[in-house]
Parts: sequence; structure tokens; C-alpha cells
Amino acid sequence: MAKLDKIAIILPKGVPFRHIKGRFNVYPMSTVPLTIPILVSLIPKELNVQVEIFDESIEKINKENIEADLIVISAITATANRAYKYADYSKSKGIPVVIGGVHATLNPQEALQHADSVICGIAVESWPQLLRNFKENKLQKIYTQQENIDLSNMPLPNRDCYNGKSAFKIKLNGVQATFGCDNNCEFCVQPYVCGGYHQRPVEQVIQEIKSIKSPFIEFYDPNIAQDKKYLRELCTAMIPLKKNWVAPATIDLADNEELLRLVAKSGCRSVLIGFESVSQDTLNEISKGFNTVYKYKEAIKKFHKVGIAVAGSFVFGFDSDTKDVFKQTLNFINKAHIDIPRFAINTPFPGTPFYEKMKRENRIIEQNWSMYDCNHVVIKPKNMTPEELQEGFDWISKEVYKFGAVLNRINFLSPFSFLTFLANIGLKTKCNNLFDYTRDDFCNTRDI
Repeated sequence: MAKLDKIAIILPKGVPFRHIKGRFNVYPMSTVPLTIPILVSLIPKELNVQVEIFDESIEKINKENIEADLIVISAITATANRAYKYADYSKSKGIPVVIGGVHATLNPQEALQHADSVICGIAVESWPQLLRNFKENKLQKIYTQQENIDLSNMPLPNRDCYNGKSAFKIKLNGVQATFGCDNNCEFCVQPYVCGGYHQRPVEQVIQEIKSIKSPFIEFYDPNIAQDKKYLRELCTAMIPLKKNWVAPATIDLADNEELLRLVAKSGCRSVLIGFESVSQDTLNEISKGFNTVYKYKEAIKKFHKVGIAVAGSFVFGFDSDTKDVFKQTLNFINKAHIDIPRFAINTPFPGTPFYEKMKRENRIIEQNWSMYDCNHVVIKPKNMTPEELQEGFDWISKEVYKFGAVLNRINFLSPFSFLTFLANIGLKTKCNNLFDYTRDDFCNTRDI
């Protein structure tokens, strides 16, 4: 039997969220990710393991202070280099390392070069099994994504694991009711990291929400409106809780006005809609033709009518995009009164078919994973230069959050308009922080 008295869980962060700098996120109620609380809750009780957590979004980590029988690291692509640096150091000290998260799921063989074991996909069943195997000296190299995941017995996230950390930096009011997405948009990793679409029982989700003291809930679901029957059941059960909540959704939620009124009645104050583009040709190109551009403005009006603010996400750098796309998008945002705009650069994440396509076409221009944060250009666009794409992205990120533009967009008749205004200021702060850093700041791991 292997010694397993203590586990250390590390969550590395990228610029500008490392060590709290720029910690005012998209919504005033933005929360700490559920990664660590979920992992802690899934540790089998019979193992009687002590857990110490290290989250770079709330603290600076001194690697020399990390002492455990097993190191567990979760990373997305933009933080993979930092994850590998922590892993390499731990292994040099003779401590076994497990790496999981989105990047490891998509690139298990690469992650395995830095770890004793790699865990892929949703770890509800495989993570407890990994720990039992470790204890029995039967650790597998790779724990693959499960095909049929049973979420009915998933324990509530252990939010107490953050006790003792700086309280003012931590908001643990995030909830995830569903995992994955059935859509297959070309640029998105969701179809590959969750092994399909999965739901937690509504009563389980409600139990979790009741346990959260905050009046605000942020759903982490990729698309809360994927299953309209499930959404109806969830919202009906949420009405008595009197919580205010935000969540990602698809624009087709506006097509069912009766359901939309129920969503608003249950406490929904904002939805994040992936508009992605104001060009129908572009949407068809990226397999998101279910978005219909000519319906955009009418859908936004329907959300506003029931008191729901619209956070709109737009992606730049698609093959049909030209230099005009930035001004066209800005004009649309202002005329359609999108309350909280958000932007990303088209990024092919390694391990996905889109990345392999870009690689075959010799269009990958950046191999440093730290730059794969959707704020930096990593491929050659078709109808502009990489420099023009980066300059256009930086330009619209400054223009859209100017004080006058924000005031003109927001519906101040909404009782939550002040929070919407604060969300814009938070995004403006985030963008300003991005501009403060150089490429070297993003890519270096010298502080580990």
C-alpha cells in the first residue's frame, strides 16, 4: 500500500488573473472556479486524506512549501506551461504527480511527459478510482473520458476547502447543473472535453443552491438552455429560492416567450449569448448556422422586455472576416444595445480537429501554449495579417468599454442596471490589464 496521507491540489492561473491582479471579472458576482471544491468533495472518505489547496488566482504560490504524498494539477491550455513547471519540480522532489483539466484531456500524451498519471474529461468517477488505485500501487498512466457518466450521486462541491484563505478574494457562489454541449461549433472545445451532454438531477442542483448564502448564483454550464424541458424544471424549482442568477445560453431561448418569462421569474438577470459573428456566412462556415443574424436584434429586445440583460460574445479571426469586421461588430453592439459585450480571438486548441486543420494548412504561428488564451493571435487569418487581427481586437476592446458607449447601451430601466454597468467596468479593467503585459509576461514561468 502506498502512503496517501496528504494531497496538494494546484490550480495555476494565467495573466492577468494570477495572484488576484485584475480580479474584477465579467460580473460583479463572479466566482472562484469549482474545480478544487469538486475534486475535494470526490475524495473517498475511507481514505482519510488531508488536502491542501493552492489557487494562483487568490495567492502567490511558493513551490517549496508544497509538501504532499501526491500532487494534483488542473490546467487549461493557457496555463499548461505553468502546470508542467510545477509538475516537473514536484517530480524532481520525488513526489508523484497527476495532471487533469481541459488541456490534459485533449493532449494526454503530452501531459504524461510531466506526470505519473493523466486524468481526462469529467472526473466524477475516475478521480476517486485514481486515488484508490494510487493507494493500492496500481496507478494507471491515463484515465480516459467515461462514456456514460452518472451524476446522480455527485456530492456537493466542498466550498469549505477555501476556509483560511483571504475571504474578500473568494466568492464561491458558482453552480454547474449541466456539462458539455451537443452543438459542434468548429472553434469550441466543449464537444471534446465532456464526452457529450450530461445533466445533474434538478433536486440535487436545488439542494446545492440552497446551501449557498449569496443572493447571486453564477451557472458555469456551457449552455443552460440546451434542454428546454430541463431548464423549465430547474427554473420552476428555483422560484421559491429568490436567487438572482446569470448563465450562458443560446439565443433560441428567446423563441419561447413563455419559457423566457419563467426564466426571468426564477431570478435570471443576465444571459451570456455566443453571437460569435454578425455575418451569417461566417456562422454557417463555423457550423453555427443555428444562430440567425436577422433575428438578433429582436431576440435581444425580448430578453430586455422581461428584465434580462444580454452579455454578448463575439469571436474574431474567422476565415471570412476582413478588417471591417471590428467596426461592423461595434456598430451592431451599440445599435442592438448589447449590455455586456465580450470578445475573443479565434483559437484552435491543440488536440482538437480545428487545430489539426490549421496545422495541415501551415497556419499555426504560435506554439507557446501560454498565448492560447483567446486574447492573442496564434494562427494566420485568411483576409488580414496576424498584426491586423491583433490590432483590431485591441481596438474594439478599448472602444466598446468607453464610458459614453456603456451608458448609451445599458437599459437603466432595469433594476439591475447598476450591476450591468459594473460588469462593463470590470471588463474594461481586464482589457486594460491585458494591454499592460508583454508577450514575455504571458509566456514566462520564471516565478515558479
